[in-house]
Amino acid sequence: MSDPGNDRNLTSSPVSSQSVEESDSLLPSSLAAEELKLALNKEATSEELLNAINRCKDLVLESDQCSVERKWLVRHLIELRLRLQECKEAMEDPKHPRNKTSGVSRRTVKGHHLNLQPLLRNTTSKYCDHCTGTIWGVVQAWFECEDCGYSCHHKCMASIVRECAHVVVTERGTYELQICPENGLSYQKYMCAECKTPLPLDREWSEARLCDYSGLYYCSACHWGSLAVVPARVVYNWDLTPYPVSQASLQEICLSTNRPLLNLEKLNPKLFTLVIELNLVKRLREELVGMRKYLLVCRSASEDHLLWKHVDTPHLIDSVEMYSLQDLVDTHSGELLTKLSNLIEVFSKHIKKDCKICQGRGHICEICHNEEILYPFDAIAYVCDDCKTVLHKHCFSRNNVNLACPKCLRIKSRTLLQEGEPIKNTL
Repeated sequence: MSDPGNDRNLTSSPVSSQSVEESDSLLPSSLAAEELKLALNKEATSEELLNAINRCKDLVLESDQCSVERKWLVRHLIELRLRLQECKEAMEDPKHPRNKTSGVSRRTVKGHHLNLQPLLRNTTSKYCDHCTGTIWGVVQAWFECEDCGYSCHHKCMASIVRECAHVVVTERGTYELQICPENGLSYQKYMCAECKTPLPLDREWSEARLCDYSGLYYCSACHWGSLAVVPARVVYNWDLTPYPVSQASLQEICLSTNRPLLNLEKLNPKLFTLVIELNLVKRLREELVGMRKYLLVCRSASEDHLLWKHVDTPHLIDSVEMYSLQDLVDTHSGELLTKLSNLIEVFSKHIKKDCKICQGRGHICEICHNEEILYPFDAIAYVCDDCKTVLHKHCFSRNNVNLACPKCLRIKSRTLLQEGEPIKNTL
């Protein structure tokens, strides 16, 4: 991450009232009511908060279902209730040691759950996400969001304009999957996409900075030149090069990195044929999903917590389709292949060597009658779609002209015999 201190002289002052008013225009017009504006202010009393909550409830009922207006109303209703709870706690215990500096130890602003932080006694640099100024933790009170990590001075808390990345990610439920969907500065009316600061172009150099993730332009206070792997470029181009993104986009990507949000089979199925490592990861995950079925019903594995003792990312063994961004990064580096191979070794040892119960649930190939126990998750195994019989792949393809399962043929023959029809040998 680049040091935002270089731009501090340009952007260290709090956002102007005009910029805040322009950001409020993003809300539905019904939210511009004076009681709601006052309640969301720093100095609102309990009575004002109660009036705003009741007014917000009425507006929720009047708005259309699943509309943008209702989404904003519900979000701000939650924020108002949290503000009321904070106000009550401050009134009940005004002499709390954490309240001596800031008046309250916890605040909710723009979806951020901001907690008062202890004094910084080390030399680690910490910057305010609002004004980009250095947080001198030894002498300055500062807050940090417990959900997205947003940090700010106590004096900047009332001027926050960025929505909590955790709220944005939760509502969206997926990544931006267009590669740098840029619309140009004219689309933004030559203003920063976040704080609405004007971005002048009548200079030899421009303050406008493009975010490769959202395709929007930001000022130097909202875009610090931080680099991040962009999901859309990975999915469609297998490009894991870090690109410059805004602070808001960086927080969103960091929060979603370990979430399984990418269905590569639907988004770009050809990627498995072009990337050898990814195709190998897919086959290993298919084998692990088959082993998981054995371990879930095994009493011995349940008592030893074998399944969850070695798995820190459950989605890897729950299904084959979903991937997280971190999974793709680890696939490129080779770490995921090593991790999956180690899991297969541990699970296979339990099923095939240590546990008699799991061994008893194995199969014998009905074509070659080899005494070697065969399991559905083995790479050499073929599983019939109808009767779930497990056979060797080479036995099934070599000895069956019509590719018919022996058990399915027996069932069919038995049915014909009961109906009195002649039986034809199809083997």
